[in-house]
Amino acid sequence: MIDPDSRVLWKLCPLTVEFPDGMVVWQWAAQDLLKQTVRELGSEVAILSEPYRVESRSDWVTDRTGKAALWLCGVSVPPMRDTRAVEGFVRANVGGTWMISDLRGRSNVVIGSDFNAWAEEWGSLYTNARGRTILEAIALLDIVLLNEGSQHTFNRAGAGSIIDLSFASSSLSRSSRWRIDEVFTASDHEAILLTVGGPPCQSQPMTGPGKAYRQDTFRTQTFASALEGLAVSELDSADVAANKLAARLEEACDQSMQQR
Repeated sequence: MIDPDSRVLWKLCPLTVEFPDGMVVWQWAAQDLLKQTVRELGSEVAILSEPYRVESRSDWVTDRTGKAALWLCGVSVPPMRDTRAVEGFVRANVGGTWMISDLRGRSNVVIGSDFNAWAEEWGSLYTNARGRTILEAIALLDIVLLNEGSQHTFNRAGAGSIIDLSFASSSLSRSSRWRIDEVFTASDHEAILLTVGGPPCQSQPMTGPGKAYRQDTFRTQTFASALEGLAVSELDSADVAANKLAARLEEACDQSMQQR
């Protein structure tokens, strides 16, 4: 597929006309160069930004301004489906893959997910194929990896890895703070606390030293047995009931898991 930012290709053609007011107009020769190039490369879809002209054909989808466009330039390519066009934005599904031309400008974004990928850039022992794919994708975007340190975000059966990743726009990353929280999650994945656009969130003070448990040692039956008969009195205040519940949960965790 041709480079998503086809303007880079157009800049290879120096033919422009400069009007007295300084406005530069891309000549039709640039778009003819694009057509020639996609034929030579055997490209299937061209994602266009500010084309000189757009075609009124079924193999073109454009926004109303004509500045964002998709061109189905291949010979034997599935038709575009589920198309959508708003000002500065066009999308279509081609053979199960979404194609998007977006000129609406950058917005602040925060991305967090279990990417299930290894890369040395975020602390893995080596970079695998999935990790390389993610690195190549984010290299084209104005986002920054927020993960810090080498603590595993995923732990199972005594083994761990760093596969839960967080990204943010570069403008947000400067005021972002990322850390792994010690809160119990009842999951193989650790809880990640991300603060964006302000001072870091402060945890509520604890009545005693914090505890962390090895989730791979969790014994379900022991945990359930420790909580049997758990009840609070209707006469208890909300604070008293909450403290009783927290104490019983801590005891159940102590009995059913090993501490780190």
